[in-house]
Amino acid sequence: MIDKIKRAFRHNQFLALALVVVVALSIWLVGCESSVMSPVNPPKKVNRAQLEAEVERLMVDVELAVEDLNKQDLFKQKLFEIGLIAAQGGAVNPIGAGVTLLGILGIGAVADNRKKDSIIKTMQKKNGGK
Repeated sequence: MIDKIKRAFRHNQFLALALVVVVALSIWLVGCESSVMSPVNPPKKVNRAQLEAEVERLMVDVELAVEDLNKQDLFKQKLFEIGLIAAQGGAVNPIGAGVTLLGILGIGAVADNRKKDSIIKTMQKKNGGK
């Protein structure tokens, strides 16, 4: 029996080699998922779904950072306006200035809570929805 198999392989060496290559490629194509280096954590390899999740998380972080910058610029602008009115000798309405500053702080609190919520959701996804 083994002699017949050896003889068949000897007579059909290239066909046997082609069969081995086809089987190996089939296993590789079906069994190995494509992956790339993570842009967030370079030593780690990620698949397409993980990469899209990382990009989405980065986009949320960038949006929150831009929101924070806008909040800071608005705060500086309001302070500058109050200082300009005071320098021109005009009366500064302390209640109006206080309400404006508290409104800006309220916007900051809302932005912080959104960021915390996104971090909590990300952590829950990583831990399997716990």
